[in-house]
Amino acid sequence: MDMKLAVLAAVLAAAPLTGLSQTQSPGAHDKAWWQAVIADDFTPPEDRPLSSLTQELSDYLASADPELRDDIAYSLLTQWMYVKRIMPPELRTALIGDWSVNLTYRIGEQGTESVFRRSFSALMLSVAAALDNEAPYLDKASFDRLLHAGLAYLRDERDTRGFEAPNGWMHSVAHTADLLKLLGRSRHLGKTQQSVILTAITDKLTRLDHVLVHGEDERLARAVLSIIARPDFDMQAFHTFLSALEQARSEGLPTPAALAANQNCKNLAVSLYAVLNTDARELETLHEARGKTLELLRTMM
Repeated sequence: MDMKLAVLAAVLAAAPLTGLSQTQSPGAHDKAWWQAVIADDFTPPEDRPLSSLTQELSDYLASADPELRDDIAYSLLTQWMYVKRIMPPELRTALIGDWSVNLTYRIGEQGTESVFRRSFSALMLSVAAALDNEAPYLDKASFDRLLHAGLAYLRDERDTRGFEAPNGWMHSVAHTADLLKLLGRSRHLGKTQQSVILTAITDKLTRLDHVLVHGEDERLARAVLSIIARPDFDMQAFHTFLSALEQARSEGLPTPAALAANQNCKNLAVSLYAVLNTDARELETLHEARGKTLELLRTMM
C-alpha cells in the first residue's frame, strides 16, 4: 500500500465519527430522496415501512449537517407526528422513549457535536407534548416521566451554544424551553409542578457564567406564560419566581459570572413583560402577572 494511503487509512480508523458519517448508514437515503418526499407534500413512500423511515430521520437529529438535521429530519418528523398525525401509537411511544434517553447522551460535554442529539431530541419531545395537548394520548405517569426528563436535561446540559456556523442551531436552552412551554399547558400538570418548572428556569439562569444571546430569554418567557395562563395558576409560586430573578443581583464587587446571571434574569424579565403585553387573551392571571413583572423591572432597570 502507498505510504500516504496507509497513513490516511490509519487516521480514519482512529478518528471518531462525526456529523453525517456518524448518523447515516450505508443503506440510508440521500438528501435528494428526502427532499423529493418533502416536495410531495411530506407524503411518506408507501413502499417503505414508516418505522424504518422515522428511525432514519430520528438518527439524523444528531447530525452536524443543518440541512439534514433541521430541514429534513425535524421537518418530516414534525409533519408525520403532529401535522399529518400518521404515526401509529406504538411508533410514537417508541420515538418518545428514544428521544428521552437521548437527553442524557454524553451529557456534560461542551463544544462537541453530541449536543445536537440531545437538543433536537428535546425539540422533538416538545412536538410530542404539543400533540398530546390537542389530541390526548399521554397518561399521567408518562407525562410525569417526560417532565422529569425535560427538567433534568435543563439542569444538566452544559453546552448552551445558540448558533454557530457552519453547523447551525444547537439551542439547547431554547429547545428545552419549548418542551417546558408545551408541558406547562398540559392537563396533567399539577399545581406543585408549576413551582418546579419556574424554579428550574431560575436555577438555570443563575448558574450560567455567560449571557444567552440567541433569543433564549423569549423562549423561556413563553414557558412561564404557559403557566401564568393556566386556570389553576399558582400566584404564590410566581411571586417566588420573580423574587429569585431579583435576587440574582450581586452585592459588592460583582464577578463576571454574577454579572452574567443578573443579565440573564433581567433579559427574562423584560421578555416576560413583553409577551404578557402582546398576549391578547383577557385573563385575570395575565393582568396580575403583568403588574407584578413591571414592579420587578422597576427594581432591576
